[in-house]
Amino acid sequence: MEEKLSIPTVNAKKLKDGSISMSDKFQITAYLQKEKIIKVDSLISLIPDTKSRSNVIEKAIDFFFAYTTSQMSQDYLCGVFGAKMEGLVGNLTSRISKSNFRNAVESDMTNRMLSTVFEIDRNKYDKLRAKAIQDVKRTNGSIDILEAINEMEED
Repeated sequence: MEEKLSIPTVNAKKLKDGSISMSDKFQITAYLQKEKIIKVDSLISLIPDTKSRSNVIEKAIDFFFAYTTSQMSQDYLCGVFGAKMEGLVGNLTSRISKSNFRNAVESDMTNRMLSTVFEIDRNKYDKLRAKAIQDVKRTNGSIDILEAINEMEED
């Protein structure tokens, strides 16, 4: 007795069955015009590793699916990339803000210690602050420590 190969037909229940592998094949019925069948048959010889109409139709479906969803994929990827960049920039902003806060605290502590050690009065502090603001504006924030020492020696 010859054993006949049984290829399951497609129905919604079988498509939802998780125990069936995505690579398993199902038999379907499709009505195609003679012209389309001739085109499919000609593609069998043109596409490498294609031995049957099923292979050609599967590749055509994959191609058409990729083609029609490419715009959706592009929109999705742009959205994902944009969201990722927003997250990275937000995270970086938070880290910079925390670092600036820590630096400001340390700078304030240093200033308080120096003013205590050198007994700087309010008048002297105001002159030093005005000079610092003027220097920072003039140099766009690039203060040369040697230049500052030379200016202090001249005063």
